[in-house]
Amino acid sequence: MNDPANGKEVKSGIYSKGEIDLGSIIKSMKQNSNISAAGSIHAFIGIVRSTSKNGKPVVSMKIDAYDDLANESINKICEQLKQKEGIIDVKIVHLKGNFELTEDLVYVVVASAHREEGFEVISKAVEMYKKEIAVWKREDFSDGSSEWVH
Repeated sequence: MNDPANGKEVKSGIYSKGEIDLGSIIKSMKQNSNISAAGSIHAFIGIVRSTSKNGKPVVSMKIDAYDDLANESINKICEQLKQKEGIIDVKIVHLKGNFELTEDLVYVVVASAHREEGFEVISKAVEMYKKEIAVWKREDFSDGSSEWVH
């Protein structure tokens, strides 16, 4: 698999499309000095779907972010969740750029001692980043119109 991070540590945050992939994030996570305490790594991948929240047909999407603010929020979420019992590491990587249907938009990866806390934290991480980070998306619709949403 292509390793856009070239084996370097992957930090949580905003990246341009093509700059990072899931394999690089997991490879980086496995370099954590405490990874031997982990019994599971959980991954959530958010992708571009073919309909908006209101059911309007989507053909493509653009993601933009206020990087400094978004990175600050992402890091705060990760640090907060790493404090939970049994959580070894949490990484959230949100991509920005132009995307076609089914392309990856966001990766949330959690290493945990046991699967139960890993499932709980990955779900919480997704809910938190959806509410808290400064990322906007422009959905491009099949009728030629588009709409920016937060």
